[in-house]
Amino acid sequence: MKAIDTGMGVAFLRAYGMLYPKEKRLFEDPYCEKLLTPFYKFFLFLMRSPKIFDFIMKLEKKSTPGKTGWLLCRVRYIDDVLKDNIKKVKTVVNLGSGMDCRAYYIPGIERVRYFEVDHPKVIKKKKVKMKKILGKLPDHVTYVPVDFEKQNLGIELKKAGYNLTSKTLFILEGVTQYISKEANDNTMKCVAQAAPGSKIVFTYILKSFIEGKNIHKGIETMYKWMVKGFKMWIYGLDPKDISDYLSKYNLSLIEDIGSREMKERYMKKVNLGLDVFEAERIVLAEVINN
Repeated sequence: MKAIDTGMGVAFLRAYGMLYPKEKRLFEDPYCEKLLTPFYKFFLFLMRSPKIFDFIMKLEKKSTPGKTGWLLCRVRYIDDVLKDNIKKVKTVVNLGSGMDCRAYYIPGIERVRYFEVDHPKVIKKKKVKMKKILGKLPDHVTYVPVDFEKQNLGIELKKAGYNLTSKTLFILEGVTQYISKEANDNTMKCVAQAAPGSKIVFTYILKSFIEGKNIHKGIETMYKWMVKGFKMWIYGLDPKDISDYLSKYNLSLIEDIGSREMKERYMKKVNLGLDVFEAERIVLAEVINN
């Protein structure tokens, strides 16, 4: 997994979302553009032209329909979950944080202990960039370098100062499909040890998509690129099995939603009308008493 490459790509799509007029934006991220490499900044500069922007959107609709729409919706969804829970938790653990800037722009976030967890190369690059943007790294953020495939997440979090008795919100956005079943299971085992009332919000790719089943014309390009070609997406889940899957890790399902719900909740609200990728879903769950 090229962690820095994928993280920068998501930061670009966030910045892309900020090009919409304020009344059509699903979120406000003042830092995403500042994190971009010169290549992405140049491409974003070109997209400020309405003609080029429209051309790119039409191109995406033909090749990878719903990619941008889904990402914008999932960012908004997780922002909302964080805002709704910020006074209910003492800690946020962002697993695979990449170039995500929620630790810096969510109102009141400085009141919680915030752990950004990602591959060592990503964490190193992120710290340099955020220090340059902010002047100094904020006291409430702790950066935790972890290779999900090789290191024990629980041990590394504990070494970084994470307290298991602290009620926590875990964020796992756009990560599960990139890591093995074993790494996913180990991540969930770590979450299961958190204080009752802790929550996790995570995204997942449909197992059927990873297996190459029901690949209709609209999403076949994404399948050819991410699963068959680059072999970057390697793990998926079946929505029918989500409740049972969560119960193995002391988790109770709150909701599991996909493209239909995202369109209804968010796209209609801002009258954006973008397609929303159908092969990824998002789950909100709560840690229950043993």
